[in-house]
Amino acid sequence: MKTRDKILNAIIEHPGLTTREIMAIAQLSRTNTREHLQKLESLGLIYSEADDENTNKHRYFAVKDKVES
Repeated sequence: MKTRDKILNAIIEHPGLTTREIMAIAQLSRTNTREHLQKLESLGLIYSEADDENTNKHRYFAVKDKVES
């Protein structure tokens, strides 16, 4: 499975993952993880929201109509 697919599947299965959690799942550096997340966002497959308790932390969610197609 490609890294980007692995990240997308993790977000679909566990909505609201943080960058750090995704880094652990994908076993990537912060820089590489951010690059994949930015690409997935630019493709409209995921979106991020600032964490309620820490606005420096973002949580990632799948865009349902895009990933179910």
